[in-house]
Amino acid sequence: MNGDPACIDPMWSKAADVISTTILDMMTDRAALERAQQEFRERTGGGVGGSRWVPPQLPSDFRAPVDYRWPEWIDTPRGPEWSVR
Repeated sequence: MNGDPACIDPMWSKAADVISTTILDMMTDRAALERAQQEFRERTGGGVGGSRWVPPQLPSDFRAPVDYRWPEWIDTPRGPEWSVR
């Protein structure tokens, strides 16, 4: 996808739709919430710290590398390309 806004922007919007409607479902449908909680307990072997729990893979003090430059789209004689300046 290489940072192409025409590709990425609709995905952000769809992800927001999915997350928000899921939260609304969990808030308004008690049975759906209970099914989700039961699935979580089954998959983790009892919840956080359960027999099948997989802890976060990064240490709690991990600092994300957010200072890298981001590619940007530029127009070239060959057409649009991305470049890291």
